[in-house]
Amino acid sequence: MRLSGKSDYKMEEPIQNNIKCPVFRESDEIIKNIILKLEKVSPREKQDYAQDILVEANTLLLCSDYNSKNPDCPNCHSISRKYLQEYGHLPKSIG
Repeated sequence: MRLSGKSDYKMEEPIQNNIKCPVFRESDEIIKNIILKLEKVSPREKQDYAQDILVEANTLLLCSDYNSKNPDCPNCHSISRKYLQEYGHLPKSIG
C-alpha cells in the first residue's frame, strides 16, 4: 500500500511526454501536482487528494474524443488505469 504518495508514474513519463492531447496533458499535470502534495498532508487530506486523482483519471477514461487508431488514446487509457490502481485504495484505507 502506498500511503506516502509516491507513484510509479515516472516509469510512464516517456509515454506521457509524447502524448500530444491537450486534455491528457492538462489532467496529467493536475495529477502529478496532486501526487507531490500527498507526501506533505494529513491522512484525511490524502483521502481528498486521492479522490481528486480518481476524478481526473476517470475523466480521461470517459473522454468523448477517444480514438483507438490514435496511439495517444490507448496510451492515455493505460496511464489512467494505472493511476486508478495506484490511488483507488487511498479513499477507503485511510481514516
